[in-house]
Parts: sequence; structure tokens; C-alpha cells
Amino acid sequence: MGSLFIGIGIPFLAILGVVPFIATADVSVLGFPILYFWIFLWFPLTTLCLCLSWHFFDRHQYEDEKN
Repeated sequence: MGSLFIGIGIPFLAILGVVPFIATADVSVLGFPILYFWIFLWFPLTTLCLCLSWHFFDRHQYEDEKN
């Protein structure tokens, strides 16, 4: 269950939970509107969440198969 929360839940909440609040903001980061910056920031962060999820919860299954 923790694997699903880290790999899918955190990115899901980060996008759908925060976007309604920042969609109307007139703030820009590095020249981009905050909404675009936030969404594009979560592309690599989602990959990181999936990597951490695999590393902490599923890696041992593949190491057992190799040996």
C-alpha cells in the first residue's frame, strides 16, 4: 500500500490538490506562469517517486530472481 501512495498518490495529490489553488495566481517562476512551472516540475518528481517506490518496496523481488 505504501508503494502505491509514494508512486501514484503523492504525484496525484500534488497535481490535483494544488492546481486549483495556483491556477488563478499571477506569479511567474523563471519566466513561466506558476501553473506551467508546477506541472512541468512534477514530470521528474513523479519519476523520482516511482523510483523511490520501486527501490523501497519492490527491488527485493527482482534481486531474489537474479540469485
